[in-house]
Amino acid sequence: MNRVTWVRSLVCGLPIAVLCSTTALAAEACGSAGKIVGKVDNKPVSYPSRVFRDGSIAVRAPLAVNPDGGSGSYTVGNHGFTYVQNGLDAWRAGRRVACDAACMTEFAKAEAAGFASAGEEFCVFAMVVEPLSPNQALSACTKGTIAGNGKGRIKFGTERQTVAGTTIQTYASTTSLRHMSGGKAAYLDSESLPVLVTNDSSLLRKIVWVGGQDLHGTFGLIGDVGPAFGEGSIALHQLLRDGSVTTQSLGPIPVGMRCQQPELALKAPFISRPDSKNDACRPGRTPTSVSDIRAYKGIDEYLDFVVLGEADFPRGSNGVLEEVTPASIELVARKAGYSDEKIQEMRQCLHR
Repeated sequence: MNRVTWVRSLVCGLPIAVLCSTTALAAEACGSAGKIVGKVDNKPVSYPSRVFRDGSIAVRAPLAVNPDGGSGSYTVGNHGFTYVQNGLDAWRAGRRVACDAACMTEFAKAEAAGFASAGEEFCVFAMVVEPLSPNQALSACTKGTIAGNGKGRIKFGTERQTVAGTTIQTYASTTSLRHMSGGKAAYLDSESLPVLVTNDSSLLRKIVWVGGQDLHGTFGLIGDVGPAFGEGSIALHQLLRDGSVTTQSLGPIPVGMRCQQPELALKAPFISRPDSKNDACRPGRTPTSVSDIRAYKGIDEYLDFVVLGEADFPRGSNGVLEEVTPASIELVARKAGYSDEKIQEMRQCLHR
């Protein structure tokens, strides 16, 4: 038998069978193809994903910021880490209408009147609405609760310190899930907990591993439902970038403090948003307007997300039966059998 015949017999015999079997196993290990709905520039996009036998899902997507649930998310006067209009819509003739400039003008009037006087009604979906009197029944709107026109008011949260050393009144912000904190049910805090948003409510309470180039791999909890996958809490962004969570004071930054340490030292995901356009800090120009501090600096590069199919918190009537912390999130993942090696094997399926 010459060399050519011998090589052909190996390829057509046992060695090729082993090779085919190995290839099939590799393909099976990477699950099946799927898709997850995301959003870029407010337009829906579809991210290809891999769906594994244990229900895990691997997907690549950028990461926007969702401050909801943080005590500094929304404030009286609209100086929170996100804009008030991102947590509500106008409610007109039984329909939700996107809150535009006219809506915000009416909101300021309603806010000044404690939401008690006649005027615009608002469908609130990211803040807590409470009755104006103990016996008042609240009215529902599409995926929210009505505030304004005497039908309900947005509930105050804590008072927070500003970079100017004053205090500002916040509104209580919500997430889809709650957990037990201090023996009471509480919404998931965007400023201290790594929380992710999903467009699929069946994924709530699932643990996700998130990582990317030059970032700190981090475990997070899917704790909020929104229109698209690919948003994460303030704490998640800080953990990915810096490996730790820090506290940020709220704005506004007065004109006399503009372009000084409180503004120049801001770290992502926080950025300065002046009231006037083209009033950003730059050499040779003195700012003329106050600036707010918004949590708007997302990660545009595509990250790797691995939703761990068999790692989730036990379900209770309020969402999660125990207190959620960064450490407890990772502990749930480890107890479910997700080692670093197993997670990286699923992650690598995104790069084949």
